[in-house]
Amino acid sequence: MKYAAISDIGLKRDKNEDNWNIILDKEGNPVGFIIADGMGGHFAGEEASRIAVEEISSMVLDCVAQNPTPETIQKVLTDRILEINNKIMQFSNDNLGGLESGTTLSVGVVSNNCLYIAHIGDSRVYCIRDNKIIRLTQDHSYVAELIKDGIISSDEAVNHPNRNRLTRALGFKENFMPDFYTFPILPGDVYVFCTDGLYEDVDDQKILDVVNTEPRQTVAKRLVEMAKEHGGNDNITVIVAWM
Repeated sequence: MKYAAISDIGLKRDKNEDNWNIILDKEGNPVGFIIADGMGGHFAGEEASRIAVEEISSMVLDCVAQNPTPETIQKVLTDRILEINNKIMQFSNDNLGGLESGTTLSVGVVSNNCLYIAHIGDSRVYCIRDNKIIRLTQDHSYVAELIKDGIISSDEAVNHPNRNRLTRALGFKENFMPDFYTFPILPGDVYVFCTDGLYEDVDDQKILDVVNTEPRQTVAKRLVEMAKEHGGNDNITVIVAWM
């Protein structure tokens, strides 16, 4: 399995509040992909996403080493996410005077020829298969709900004033539990994990085109470049994995 990752501050932000990690087993094979997009201003978002990535990273390798069932993976992830949520809230209380601090979190665990995903927020996981790009996760956002209810179109959502308003994230008393997905991995699959700094400026078709035409060693870099060419309004983090 080949993989690449890059994170960039973008052109409009003072700091990068995204965090990510790729977990490798003893043979150097990737068994976990993690991406988080912090929110809260000052250093609140940066710390929230750091806590989430560090805490979830520490359990992925141990979980996979036990050759777990899908039910075990879901339980272990759920338990750890509950702990992470509590740690972020405690950090806010101890260091920010109760100021809210939160983060998205999308985790992909590779086991038994499947990709198991735990997902909270509006970062995304895509699968590219048979020359088609499929979004595997659903955004937990206000505009996603409007699209689902037929109130606005996907095109209208791009410039909606509340496009960054989340309906689910880590760091809060409620609405922090993840969605879970299981996808069989097929040879030739490409998986893309990204924060909204990519897809808000680079649409799905352009992501597909870059993955299909760009050399593997420059795919992630080129996606970030394209996001910056189209505004670079947010931090941009991309992980690409070729199966």
